[in-house]
Amino acid sequence: MLNFKEELKKYQPLMELDDIQSALQPSQMQDLLDILQHIAKENKSQDTSASQAEEA
Repeated sequence: MLNFKEELKKYQPLMELDDIQSALQPSQMQDLLDILQHIAKENKSQDTSASQAEEA
């Protein structure tokens, strides 16, 4: 069983976007954007192929 009070004590907030941008080098930021674009493209193609399979 989860102890919510203990889990809340462990919680650490994510970095804000401005903090992330300042922590990353410009090349690392571009790499991150490339990865996110690749994931979005894969998800879109999977959604398209899944909807085509449902129509068949």
